[in-house]
Amino acid sequence: MQLGEEQMLVPDNKSTPAFSKQQMDKINYYISHSKSSNTKKSYYADWKHFTDWCTLHNVSPIPAEVETICFYLTELAETHRFSTLRRRIASISEAHKMSMHVSPTKSLEVIALMDGIRREKGSRQKPKKALMLQNLPDLISEIDTSTLAGVRDKAIILLGFALASRRSELVAINVDDLEFHDFGMDVSVRDTKTRNDDLIKGVVFSNNDYCPVKATEDWIKTAKLFNGALFRSIDRHGNMKGRLSDKSISLIIKKYVALAGMDPRQFGGHSLRSGLSTSAAMMGMTDIAIMKQTGHKTREMVDRYVQAGQRYRNNASSVLRNL
Repeated sequence: MQLGEEQMLVPDNKSTPAFSKQQMDKINYYISHSKSSNTKKSYYADWKHFTDWCTLHNVSPIPAEVETICFYLTELAETHRFSTLRRRIASISEAHKMSMHVSPTKSLEVIALMDGIRREKGSRQKPKKALMLQNLPDLISEIDTSTLAGVRDKAIILLGFALASRRSELVAINVDDLEFHDFGMDVSVRDTKTRNDDLIKGVVFSNNDYCPVKATEDWIKTAKLFNGALFRSIDRHGNMKGRLSDKSISLIIKKYVALAGMDPRQFGGHSLRSGLSTSAAMMGMTDIAIMKQTGHKTREMVDRYVQAGQRYRNNASSVLRNL
């Protein structure tokens, strides 16, 4: 069965139990619709890596034995980060769940092994730096808004920051998802990682040169957009093409970060999202207000932003200012 790369497949090989074609189709259908597009791409790559490894070692990927998972993770730990291992076992668990098998990743042996790898290798993943509020003027000043690409890029950076968007969410926005009103605009957010189909974010007017609402309006007017994708690719001749890819968001941010004299290796597509969240926390905005804008359903990730934002508020080391 030939399916797209964005899907995580239940392998169809000799070591797989005898499922009917209808059962296999249903398994793959549900797996392909259970996650956001970016998550599915990652799961597909992770699952393929595991099944290729199983083929090489002549063991069954599904249902996989606990020993198979332990050997796989032990080998992987020598060359990969702990965060990658966690994602790999998540994809393995998902495939087993969808094919009605008990996941071996939940066994005590695998849990103990992961604890040991975490203690030995460490689990802390160094994230990309947040693009803070005070950084925005430096980036915007480097944009040539006399060009079509420049008008677009200004809107991308300001709107992406204001929405605390993931890359995939930002490029998925259509013109019809925007509703302008007296206070600013409402944005219906698509392709959310949390599968929140009713998520609408508000963006308020800013009475300065960094207003995301005005930047978006300028882009729509300049590009003569009436429907379809809000942000589109532009070739080197200035011709507008199809919907912008999520990877392009990261490249655009890195471009202007570099022009502003910062290290582009430290920033990426997530820098807008973490930047708004951390900046809002530094200004004393509530956790609920931040979660409303980010679209988070749980506090775990938001708490990291809040802690980072409040690190320099009411900080005991500030007593040195009194010397």
